[in-house]
Order: sequence, then C-alpha cells, then structure tokens
Amino acid sequence: MNLQTFRASTMAEALTHVKSAMGHDAVIMHTRTYQQRSWMGLKSREIVEITAGQGLPARSPRRPAPMAAAAGPAAYLRNRPAAGIVQAPAKAAAAVLPPGRQLLESSAASTAMMAALGQEMGSLKSMIKDLVAQQRRACCPQVPENLHEYYLRLIENQVAEELAADIVIKVQQQVRPEYLNQPQFICDKLAEQLEKLLPTSGPIARTKTSGAHVVALIGPTGVGKTTTIAKLAANLKLREKRSVGLITLDTYRIAAIDQLRKYADILGCPLKAVARPEDLPDALAALADCEFILIDTAGRSPNDTLKLNELKEFITLAAPDEVHLVLSTTASCECVELAVSRFGDVRVDKIIFTKLDEATHVGVVLNVIRKVNKSLSYITTGQDVPNDIEVGGGRRLAQMILGSHL
Repeated sequence: MNLQTFRASTMAEALTHVKSAMGHDAVIMHTRTYQQRSWMGLKSREIVEITAGQGLPARSPRRPAPMAAAAGPAAYLRNRPAAGIVQAPAKAAAAVLPPGRQLLESSAASTAMMAALGQEMGSLKSMIKDLVAQQRRACCPQVPENLHEYYLRLIENQVAEELAADIVIKVQQQVRPEYLNQPQFICDKLAEQLEKLLPTSGPIARTKTSGAHVVALIGPTGVGKTTTIAKLAANLKLREKRSVGLITLDTYRIAAIDQLRKYADILGCPLKAVARPEDLPDALAALADCEFILIDTAGRSPNDTLKLNELKEFITLAAPDEVHLVLSTTASCECVELAVSRFGDVRVDKIIFTKLDEATHVGVVLNVIRKVNKSLSYITTGQDVPNDIEVGGGRRLAQMILGSHL
C-alpha cells in the first residue's frame, strides 16, 4: 500500500488534501493533532496530520457455497420450495462504496471533522474575547493591567464604563501591590467601593406626629407598582401593626383595581379609587385617620408627555411625604435612563428596583442611583406578598453586581 502523510491547520483542510491527492479510494490509517512551534519557539500553532494509503484490494463478493453432494436427496427435499409457491427474486445488492471512500465518509470521519470544527469555534470565540479585551484596554489605558479582569466583570454586568474604571482605580490606590493577586481580597475591596456608591434610605417611616404619612409610587408600565404597594401595605399592617389606607389612581385598568381591592380586603385596609385629580383631596381626607396612606399610580410611558403632566398634577395635589420611582432591573439601560429622566420632571425622592430575581445584569441599579443622586429604598425579588421585598442594602447589591447570586 502506498502511504502518504498530509498536514494542515484544520481537519477539514487535511481531508481535502487527502481527497485531492489520492481520490476517493484513499484509506485513512492514522490521525493526530500537535502543536508546531515557530518564531524562535515563542509562538505555536495547531497542526492536524492524516496518514492515508492507496491500493487496498477490494474484496470479491462472497458466493453462496454449493450444496454438498453428500447431503443427498433428503437435504434437497428439505430446502426445495413448496409446490405452488414462486420465490421472489433476490433484492439487488446495495452499491458498495470503495473502502477508502467508506472511511472518508464514515461516522468516525464526520465525528473528527465536527470535533475539529468545535475546536476552531472555541479558538475563534477566545480570539474575539481577547480582541474585545484589547480594544477596551486600549480605550481605558488608565485601568491597571492586573485589575483589568475585574473591570471587565463590572462592564459585563452593565456598570457604566467610566464608573467601572473609577472604581477599579480607587481600589488600586488603596491596596498594596502584594495584595493585588489575591482575588477574594480584591473582591471585598470592590464591594466596599460599590457599597459607598449605593446610598440607601431605609424603610418607610413616619416623619410627622399627626396626620397620615403619604407615600406615592410612580413609574413606567409593567414594573410591578401594584404588587409592590401590596407588599409594603402588608408589611406595615401585619408586621409593624400600623393602620394603612390605600388609594389607586390606576382606573385605566380594571384588573389593577380588582387586584389591589383583593389585597385590601385580605389586609383589612380601606381602599379608595380616584379617577380625576379633583377627587383626590376627598379621598385623602377620608383616610386621614390612617397612619400611612399608600398611593398606587397608573403606569405611564416615558414618551407620553400628556400622561406625565396628568401624573404630575395628581402628585402636586396629593403632596405626598415620599415619592418612590419604581424601576425594573429587567429593562434595558436605555429604557431605565429614559424613565429616570422623564419621571424626574414629575418628582422623585427615592428609588425602588423590582424583579431582581429575573435580572441577568444588576449594574443598572448602580448607574441609576449615581445618575439621579437618590437613595435606594427597597428591592423586590419575586411575586410573593408580603415576603419578596426587602429594604435596599448596599453590600448585598454590591455582591450581586460582582456576580453573586440571590
């Protein structure tokens, strides 16, 4: 057999060389992959090597052996077709591929090619990741090299690039060089920096000696304001034993009123539905004996100036002690920033972030808190009332931004 060795950068390229040089009758005898060093031994590249041969004799089709004469008439009678039965002609033998082509088109060759393709895809992904890292490193040369991995981690969690760079640089300035190679120590220092950038306000608390403490929740549609109102009311009523009244301005959605009414009935809280701004003072007066009044507003699109002006009129008439802007961590950074900008014209005192259990990136929380310069009051982590809500904590959020799970 004539044996030849073919080398190429990929399995597919090597097989192409085999077919081109030896045809479809080639027989693959051996394959291997190794690293070839070049450029004074400083660089290496992967080489695929195939050893193939040509000239393997094809097997002649096996002929059925004739019945031995010694078998005699008895054997002939046993194997003879029954009278009246016509035997069907034998099926034509399937076309047999040459042995070399069988091997080239066998499942083993396909598996080898798929494995090689997988390696190439992995190498390509790694190359792209390195190129992205190099590009970001070039754009942010001020980020220290030995902390660049942590900078990328913050960026991947959607922390603004300038903010991420500032955080990493401050950590470098505070840490002695010998500690920069200790990952847990660096993560703790990063968490400390993040915690300083995440001011929290604590839970809702009365700030007056008489009259109801009025709290209003505003925000875009679909962020979970009604469920959050129910959680706050349940905690105040059941855990703090406070008297709570509820007002809903969301008369556009009947389901929203019914949902809040069910919660109000379960908690034993009075509920008032207000459709017009001029009716709001009467609703507040009717609930004046309550220690807390929670106002659920209708969701507004940040692009709907008319509805935002209507909401501003409601808030002006209510004159609440606190206005919390409710935002979802599942929304894109662009949507959140737009909501912050437009609802800021209405009034924002504190921020509530919802759906942290559904979020893939938590860095948006940090970006918003820093941009609006407002404190974080609550975060919600599910749909259960009243359990899936907690007072915002800087260290907990810092750990989540760094990649920790709920």
